Amino acid sequence: MLYYIVIALIAVVMTYFLSWRPYWADSIYKQKPLWFAHRGALLQHPENTLSSYKYAMVAGIPAIEMDVLSTKDGVVVCSHNFDLERKTDSFGYIHHMDFQDLHLRNTASNSNKTNERIYTLEEVFNALDNEILINVEIKTHRWFDIKTAYNAVKIINKTRKINRTIISSFNPLTLWAVKKFNKKIPTGWILKHRELVPLIFVARPDFIHPRGDILTKDLLSYAKRKKIRINAWTINTKPAIKWLEKQGADGIITDRLEFYKA
Repeated sequence: MLYYIVIALIAVVMTYFLSWRPYWADSIYKQKPLWFAHRGALLQHPENTLSSYKYAMVAGIPAIEMDVLSTKDGVVVCSHNFDLERKTDSFGYIHHMDFQDLHLRNTASNSNKTNERIYTLEEVFNALDNEILINVEIKTHRWFDIKTAYNAVKIINKTRKINRTIISSFNPLTLWAVKKFNKKIPTGWILKHRELVPLIFVARPDFIHPRGDILTKDLLSYAKRKKIRINAWTINTKPAIKWLEKQGADGIITDRLEFYKA
């Protein structure tokens, strides 16, 4: 009896791994490489704010990368950091606060702008042009935290942004959860260590988002064999951009929006 149970479990596991087929996403990559504005136009405006995203959009960048996380009461907000001290005039942790206690905190305290508040993902989606592609990076403070993934998918469904959104994360379980909530939303697995590549069969992403300094010809070749698109981050020098273009990378996530027109 035990023998048949083991065989059944192996069959289930093998089916799970072998049934993974990345979403090739030709409709997303209307140009190559596809340029993403990292956290919006963070060199011109406070990062992950509406003014930053709109500046990038007006500059002609075809895609925007943004970071999101959840408040204590489950509101998905645009922020790279859980702690408020790093980029605002306040202190404390976003995931320990309700949104009503958070939304008036000034995110422009380190810039020449007088004040700009923290925005919700839904507000940003409703404010941006439907033609812009949005890469939503989900931040999690626990390995099994899928609350933000669930709420982000609800917002994407509500605002009808399924065909213009990628959800990415360092956490492979977040990407797994996204596919369970809506399998039509493409996902990107963010990598900063080559040693984690074997976990790709857990994350089952449609794209790989490697840090620029770990991207090699071997990794690019592997991605092409698996038909997985590569979007590299954060690429801020012209030589690196030219190398990626020559190697056939699919996307470039950058702070240097001025290089796009050049």
